[in-house]
Amino acid sequence: MKTMKRRAVGCLLAAAALSTSGCGSLLTESASAGAGIASGALANAVTDNPGVATGIGIGVQAAVRSGVQYYQRKIHGEAQAQIAQVAGPLKVGQVKPWKTTLSLPLESEEAGRVVVSRVISTGELDCKEIVVSVEQSGTGASPASEFYVASICRNGSRWAWAQAEPATERWGSLQ
Repeated sequence: MKTMKRRAVGCLLAAAALSTSGCGSLLTESASAGAGIASGALANAVTDNPGVATGIGIGVQAAVRSGVQYYQRKIHGEAQAQIAQVAGPLKVGQVKPWKTTLSLPLESEEAGRVVVSRVISTGELDCKEIVVSVEQSGTGASPASEFYVASICRNGSRWAWAQAEPATERWGSLQ
């Protein structure tokens, strides 16, 4: 019984260690799998019924996966807010570098450039379309970039991401 508990704790620690890797899919799958294995081992130590043990393992695995996805949405929302703050004051055609500073180290911090491609509306509803580059440092001579188009709008004195993907709070778990 003690050996099973030690193995379960070891699996949880391994999942936690993998969770700091910075790779989103590896984080989600490793934490989920580790939680499923560990909770299954603990459930086996508590009950002899394999159906109950499997149910406990699957339930804990789903809860861990949901938790990881929640924090990933929070991180993406933070990054979007930081990009919107850099892009908001820019005029059409202006380019400015951006860099994220994340409060949770579940993913690596990113950097790139942002440019305002057009003003969508002014007045009470002040919105802009932006093009965001994310610099990918690789083995090549110069870093490669990925580009994304998004919209931002002024919300009082600050600028905010104006799209439902991937982290607008309004849509919650529907994303």
